[in-house]
Amino acid sequence: MRYSAHAIRRSYRLALVPALLVLLGACAQQRESGYYQSAPAGTASDAMHRAQGGTDIIAPSQIQLGFGPDTQRKPAAQGEAPAEAPTPAPAPTPAPLAATHTYLGTVPCVDGMQCPASRMTLTLAPDGQWRARSVTVDAAQATTTRMGCWYVTNDKPLRIMLQTGERTTARLEFASNSTLRILMFGGHRPMLEYTLKRQADIDPIQELSSQPAQTCNSPGD
Repeated sequence: MRYSAHAIRRSYRLALVPALLVLLGACAQQRESGYYQSAPAGTASDAMHRAQGGTDIIAPSQIQLGFGPDTQRKPAAQGEAPAEAPTPAPAPTPAPLAATHTYLGTVPCVDGMQCPASRMTLTLAPDGQWRARSVTVDAAQATTTRMGCWYVTNDKPLRIMLQTGERTTARLEFASNSTLRILMFGGHRPMLEYTLKRQADIDPIQELSSQPAQTCNSPGD
């Protein structure tokens, strides 16, 4: 019996179908249950994903504030105390007052200009204390001593006031680092110009050494 070529090819196709079905069934039995189900996301899966070069973007935990890239503010951890604001540095002491110096010069009479002038020795210490000795220029040469605290009242030009308790004794201005100009003394503004010159040696005004030290605020307080 003779068969045509078309019939022969059709017979081969029909014979292959059962064989393919058997092969697919065997492969399906070898796969584990849930093979095609993706695992839920977790710490381990995330780590594996990153190790394999994953590029997924995770939303940041910081709060974005401001307009620039450097304005990212991190929330404080639970129980963490907020950061304290920095304490501003105290103002520096002006150069003429940064070390102890003694000045000497003539000061006017403080009794309505009805008394002789005096030669005053004034010592300023950087901790805010001052001591002074005044000797009249007449024949009597009466000596008086005073002490108190000085305070800066202006920086350009540099001016200070001398106080004894609550009373202002004098107001002075630094004409230069070595010269003090008297603006007011004993409650009176002098009619003439009086100045005190800085001395090479420091006079501690020993007459006041037995007196307790004054508690003065430093210029930076």
